[in-house]
Parts: sequence; structure tokens; C-alpha cells
Amino acid sequence: MSHDLTSVKVAALVANGFQRDQVLEVQEFLHRSGATATLVSAGAKDLPETGKAGEPLGSVPLESADEASFDALLLPDGQANADTLSRDSVAIEFIRSFLTASKPVGAMGQGVNLLLAANGVSCRRITRDATLKNLIQKAGGIWVNELVATDPDLVTVTDSRLIDSFCEAFAQSCFEPRAGSEASLHTD
Repeated sequence: MSHDLTSVKVAALVANGFQRDQVLEVQEFLHRSGATATLVSAGAKDLPETGKAGEPLGSVPLESADEASFDALLLPDGQANADTLSRDSVAIEFIRSFLTASKPVGAMGQGVNLLLAANGVSCRRITRDATLKNLIQKAGGIWVNELVATDPDLVTVTDSRLIDSFCEAFAQSCFEPRAGSEASLHTD
């Protein structure tokens, strides 16, 4: 399936320990669809300057990032990444701002832990391995035993190796009409 995401701007929230190859694969998919991805860094070191195809990959420090500058948020996998970001109040507030604005959020693997830290799972369909089932349910989320789960404005995946399925679902979330309007994030 092909999605025209021209003009869609995606923030990828990262700290040390993020899954670099995974982020570059999602960035490449988004780039082919017309979207741009920017790394929003909470002190991450050695950020890639280009994507897999050599296109520039921008980055901004978390402290100067503004949710209003982006259309969607990507929360990549990586245990150290999730641990660092879940203890960062600026990062948690950044995540909450996307959830509050009903903008698409995609969380891969450990990225789901950031949704939990941001109190962002209540009444939402979430997939993650069964070890987090009770935590998700305790936080008011609806744990589903699916490889990729979609909920309005939210896409989660159990395993980051399912990147193609995740990218398709995340792109669809970015493309679909927003909250009762006929407009999508895609603009000409």
C-alpha cells in the first residue's frame, strides 16, 4: 500500500540507546511516502545525519522542540532509550502533548513503556508482549494479543522486527482524516 504523506512532519523522540537502524528504516519509509522525520533528542549521542538513502535527517534538542511543529510522533524501541525518556519530565510532557492534541503516535516495542509513563494508554487498544499486559490493564488500557494494534491516533507493535507492518499502520494513521474533519495531515 502506498501513502502520500507529503508535508507530514514526524518527530522521533530519542535518547541514548534508541534503536538506530529501526528509526532509519521508519524514516526511509516515511521519506518514500513524502513525509519528513526529525530526531528530537534528549541528549542522544552520535545521531545519524542522513537517512539510509543519504537524505538529510534533521535533529533538534528536546528542550527546544514544540509539538505544534510536528504532525505525528514516533517512539522507537530500545530499553535504555525508554528508561531514560521515562524519567525525563520534558520528554513525558512532549509525549502527552501529542496525545492531548490527538495527533498520531507510533510506539514500537519498549516505546509502549513511554505511553505508560505518560499516562497515555487509558481506554486505548495497546499491544505489547504479555509481560506488560497487567500494567497496561491497570493503567486503563485495553491489552490486545495482536502483532500490530491500531487505535485512533495510536499504533503499537509488539516486536520491532515487524517494521513493515508497523510502517503501513503508522502511515495510515497519519493519512486518515482527523477527528471528525475531512482533512488529513497530508497538505498540498
